[in-house]
Parts: sequence; structure tokens; C-alpha cells
Amino acid sequence: KRCQTFCDYRYNCLRKKSGDKFTILGESKFKAMNQYFVYLVRWLILSIKYLLNFGDRLNSMNQTILHIVRWSVWYMKYRFNFGDNLHTVRLSLQPLNANPEAPNFNITALGNGIVARMNHIQINQENGNDNGICIVQVEVEVVLPLDITTMTINRNGNGDPGWFLRWIEIDGGHRFSFYKTITDGVFSSRKDTLLPQDESSQYNLDLRNCHLAEQKLKYGYELYNGGDLELPVKIRNLPMEENFSLHYFVTNSVLPEARMFISKEIVILKNWLPKRWRTFVEINTAYQMYFKTPKGNINWENDLHFAQQRLNQCNSSLIRRVNNQNEIADIMNILPNGVLNAIVDVNAVIENGQLYFTNINMPENLGIPSPVVLFQMTDDEGFRPVAIKLNVANGGEVVFQPDDDPNAWMLAKMWANISDASMQLSVVHLGLTHLLMEGVAICVHRNLSSRHPIYKLLVPHFYYNLAINEMARDLLFIPGGYLDTTTKIHSAGVLQLIKQRLGDWNMNIDGTFPVDLQERGLTGDGGVNNVNIPGFFYAEDGVRLYNAIHKYVEQYVHHYYSGVNDEDIMDRLLCDTEIQAFYAELVLPRAQENGGIGMQGVPGNNGRFETTGQLIDTLTSTIFICSVMHAATNFPQYDQYGFPPNYSTLLHGAPPQNANVIEDQAVLDCLPSVRETFNIMTIFTLLSQETTQPLGQSEVQLIEDPNAVTILNTFKAELVQIEQEINGRNQAIIAGNQNFIPYTRLLPSNIPNSIAI
Repeated sequence: KRCQTFCDYRYNCLRKKSGDKFTILGESKFKAMNQYFVYLVRWLILSIKYLLNFGDRLNSMNQTILHIVRWSVWYMKYRFNFGDNLHTVRLSLQPLNANPEAPNFNITALGNGIVARMNHIQINQENGNDNGICIVQVEVEVVLPLDITTMTINRNGNGDPGWFLRWIEIDGGHRFSFYKTITDGVFSSRKDTLLPQDESSQYNLDLRNCHLAEQKLKYGYELYNGGDLELPVKIRNLPMEENFSLHYFVTNSVLPEARMFISKEIVILKNWLPKRWRTFVEINTAYQMYFKTPKGNINWENDLHFAQQRLNQCNSSLIRRVNNQNEIADIMNILPNGVLNAIVDVNAVIENGQLYFTNINMPENLGIPSPVVLFQMTDDEGFRPVAIKLNVANGGEVVFQPDDDPNAWMLAKMWANISDASMQLSVVHLGLTHLLMEGVAICVHRNLSSRHPIYKLLVPHFYYNLAINEMARDLLFIPGGYLDTTTKIHSAGVLQLIKQRLGDWNMNIDGTFPVDLQERGLTGDGGVNNVNIPGFFYAEDGVRLYNAIHKYVEQYVHHYYSGVNDEDIMDRLLCDTEIQAFYAELVLPRAQENGGIGMQGVPGNNGRFETTGQLIDTLTSTIFICSVMHAATNFPQYDQYGFPPNYSTLLHGAPPQNANVIEDQAVLDCLPSVRETFNIMTIFTLLSQETTQPLGQSEVQLIEDPNAVTILNTFKAELVQIEQEINGRNQAIIAGNQNFIPYTRLLPSNIPNSIAI
């Protein structure tokens, strides 16, 4: 770093001294000299390290020395501009019409800190052959870079798309793939971002395949419980490069847990807290020192607040619109004379599309009810609950309504919430984001080379995913771990619910956000972008973000899978052996040996991606789940679960047997104990930390192709626009112009780029 600082200082001094005489060419040479100087110092330091440990390092050191020699020879040629400046360029061009224009092309080679611009090349049908290969001689003012990383081309003409460029090759050794209709824009290609069929030689392709073979050994699949085929796959052994950095682990795990443990003990002793809470107000004494006050302790008794929890909090995946009375027969058949209550005309609200419900099917062995909850969308009060059905200990079923005894209604909401929370923890958050995407991450590393453009697109969204899942298995699923101490269903129940849901989960429905909303009747006749519940901001913002991600992925995919016509594009996709292997392993059933992810509903035909649209939909869903979906389900957890009466993961006793009068103490007796409450606060404080870069950013930038970077920057600009729109809406709500609660969870700046916590 000091060497680089010194070089930058000399560079700036020379610019000031030379003024206009410091030409672009001189600037390029100066940068190349600086790069060589820094490289030489690094090599000397590296050589000393090697000398201290000969053994297996000797061969690598010899290779380094040979590279230094090649670099030195090249640099001397470059420094004194010595050598042949005439080069042979081969282009694979196809005319798109019978009489194409003969345009001038400008080709530039970039690498080693320099820019080598070639003289104009004019292409016409006379200097081509029957195979569409054009061969021309070009001159370059400087020696070509030793390692050409990027090739750019632009044309001078009237913009008539008369030619389709497949690839460019320099001196028979450097081939760069384009597959673009060359108009008057600037197009680029990097040698480290290639589809497998575009590799310049069989040798490079063999190296690529060899690396993938090593990756398949490193990223092996394993099944839970020694071979449970109903659960998602997991990593067999966590590769070293996937592990947390020491700084990340200490900052986001060790230190927070230590601070919370100390805070818990001090608060308990300072306030002489008993084993169990004596009043609801007493719970607020827990929020001191490291523990912040959860937002859920505000208006938690309010019915509108309970209804909003289905829309804009941890679990918005269960709410559905009622289309006919048969869907809510479980409630209507229990009610006297099938009447909900005097103020709700069931048939009328169904016909007007104003009746909604959640229906959670919980296995009997988990000890919590399978609630059905009805909600009505009203013009004056907004979204509100109108009935809750619970199954009770004696095998019967009871329907509670808002005009029942206040404590009976309160307990009914709490027991409905614990079923909802159990589903959210197990399935919506852990199962369908963390664990499901772990399999996709493994599949990417096993089947896509690090040179593949789709690898570069996806991998930043898997940052620390494997590591956090491995930590979760160590902390959550062990006997006596957090799941056993903070949830009613324990770790065994969590896995049971995941298995129950995964069996009928499909990517093209449940994993495709607009389709999922449409299937649940939450979008109106105006199309999938028209959410029909006012104030359902999770859905509105989610659709915006899904569309932005889809547009970004579409542009990115079309940049690399392009052709003269649809048949040519399809051929590009079908000939991509790596992306087709990725698809095959995604849908391959899970098995102890030679199994895959077992994912259902992956867009495709005949066991493969046959259109770029299918690939785009798959990639969009993956990125959306790893970013938006995970953020929406994970980060509100402390604010909701941190105050147990609001939304608890753990209740004691049994649901109320009827709507008779219930004492306050009976409600308090159901709540978690004091120490159980602190355990709940601890785990959800840890889970609610935002630890990585926001959507569109990444810790390691893999996308470097200039055209692809432009696509990424366009996506970032659209995210900024979405953020401004959401902020504008929230400001209007705060100003009192709308009768809603501001929703900020899906501000793009609040959405981590990957599942890292």
C-alpha cells in the first residue's frame, strides 16, 4: 500500500509539472510503470515467504518467476515501444441483409493498466470468406497488453444494424466473444466472463471443466438426519472460503451475545424481577441497556394492529381473499345459524371482495391450534379481524369474535398468533429462504464456472448464506438450543413444518412474487401490479422491487444470450452445458447419492431451460428470495416477538375453551417467563442485525464487464427511484394525509443483498 501511495504521489507531481504535455499515451505508460513497480515489490515479499517454506511452494515460485520474466520482457518492449505494431485481427461477422453497409470499426484492447487503440477497420463482404470470417491487418500505436482483459468495439456509420458480430481474435491467441448486432454503440467483452462454448481453446475449456470437477467435490450435498428426503439439502462440509471472517463473527455474534447476557443479568437483578411477569407494564422494565424497546409494545391490544400483522410485519404469506363461503366453512358451520354477527353480511362482503382469511394447518402433536382467522376490509375502519376459530384441548372448536369477553378475545388472538409465528419462523423465514437457497447456492458452485456470467450475477446474493446456516444448525437445532427454549414447537416441530410445506412449494407459483399474490386473490382485475388491500405496503413495495429485479436480470441475460434471431438465441442457451447442468441439478430429486435440490416448479421444458424467459424467471425469483423476501420476514422479528403479548413464539397452558369471562392473571400465566422472555429478546436481536451491503451492492464485485456494469448501474438507479417513491408515500402518511402506518422495511437501502444473518 505504501508503494502504491508513493507511485500515486509521483504521478500527481508529474501531471502538475508537465501540464498539457502529459499526454494520454504518457499517462498510460506511467500507470503501467507504476503497476510494474508495485508488482515487483509484491513479488519480492512473496518470494521471501516462499523461501521460508520450500516444499510444495517451489513449483509455484518457479511459475511466479517465469511470469515475472515474461512481464519484464513485455514491459521493456512496451516502455520503449519496441516490437511489431502490426497485428492480425479475425472477426466472425454475419450480414443481416443482402446489401449491408461497409462500416468502419474501432477496436480497443485493455489490460495491464493500458489502453491500446487500433486503427480503423473497414469491413465489407469482399474481405470475408464463406464461413463469415473476416481477416484484416491493423496497426497499434503501442505494444499490446501482455494480458488483454477486455476488448471493446464500436462502429462509425448510420446505425443500420447490418452486421452481427460473434467474436474477435487477435494474433490467433486472444479471442473475445460478443454475439451482438453492432450498431453505433460501444460493446465490450471480458476474457474472464464467458459462456463455456465461447472459450478460445479446448485447453481453456478443459481447465474450466477441471475446476468444476474440484468444485463438485468441495461443495457436496448432504441430507438432514442421515437421509431425510423431505427436507432441503445442506452443505456436506463448509468450504473454508465460505466461512465468516473473524471480524464478522466477533462483531455480529460474540460481542452482541456477551453484551446481551450482561444486560439481562443486570436488568433482572436491578429490578428484582420474579420468575414470571406480574403485569403487562412490568415487561417494559426488560428494555434497558443493550435491549431496545420493540415497536410491538405499542397498540398491541388494538384489533387493527392485529390485522396489520398479517399485512406488513413478519408473515404476509398466509393472507388470502375469500372467494366463496366454502373456503370458510370451518367457521360458518360452528356459528349459530351460520351467522357471523349482526354487522357483517358475509355474502355481501365476499361478493365485494372485502373478506380475507388465514388458515394454518398445524400438526396435532405440536400442541398449538390450527386457527382460521377472518378479516374484513372496511371503508371506515380499514382492515380488521371479525372472527377467530381455535381448536381446543377436548377436541372441540370455538369461534371467538371481537365483542366477546376482552380477555377471551385477547387470548384467542395470542393463540392464533403463536401458530402464525411458528409458521413464520419455521417455513417462511428459515425453510423457504435460508435452507432452500442454501441448496441453490451449492448448485451454482457445483455447475457454473467462476467465469460464467450467471455465476457472477448470483454469487453475491449467497454471501455468507452457507456460513449462517451452518451456525444456525449449531445454535438452533441442538438439544436445548434456542429453538427448544424460545418456541412452543421446539426444533423437531420446526423441521416437521418445513417438511409439510416444502412438499407442495413450487418456484413458478409460491416463489414468484406477483404470481403468489395473484393466486391468493390479493391483486385486482387491473393486473398483478394492482394490490387490492389499501395499506398492504409489503405487497406494493414487493411488486415494485420484483419488477425492478426482473428488468435487471432480463437485460443482463440478454447481454450474454444474444443472436441474430430467436433460433440463434435458443441455440446459445441450449449449447450452454453449464447452465443446463445447473437446471438439471435444481430439479433432480433429493437422494443420498447423486441427488439434486429436488426443487419443484422451476421454469423449463423437457428437463432444461429452453427459453431465456425461463432462465430470467428462475434467476429473478432466486435474487428476490435472497434479498427482498428474507429482509421482509427476518428483520421485523425483534420488533414483533420482543414483546410477548404482541406476538409470541412461546405460550404456556392451553387455548381458551370458550368466550366466557377470563381473569387478567390467566392471560399473564400464558406468557413466557422472565428468563424465557430475555432468551426470546436475545435470539431475535441477533437475527435482526443488518450486517451486509444493501441490494445492488456487494462485498465483492464480480461483475466487471463494462456493458454489464452499465446494466447494474441502471438497476441501482431504479432502486434509488423506488426508495424516493416509498419515502414520499411515508411522508404523506406522517403528514396525516393517509390513514396508514409508514412502512420502511422494503426501502432498498434496508434490504441486505444476501442472507447473511
